[in-house]
Amino acid sequence: MALNCPRCGGDKNRVEYQGMENGAVLWTVHYCTACCFTWRDTEPALSIDPARRKKVFQIDPSHPERFGVVIPPVAR
Repeated sequence: MALNCPRCGGDKNRVEYQGMENGAVLWTVHYCTACCFTWRDTEPALSIDPARRKKVFQIDPSHPERFGVVIPPVAR
């Protein structure tokens, strides 16, 4: 089943890792290649359900110029 990204709504996601115990998958880490968001499927709905997330945390990956700088460039 394809999941849409909780942050941008995109469907360009991949599975990064699955936590397993006795051969059963307990949780899965997903990564969105459109907006670089990573989430675990067992996180609270307030974090991963787009209908419940605060709109301030949503982004539109078609406008990367609106992304804030998180890590400043290193001066050389």
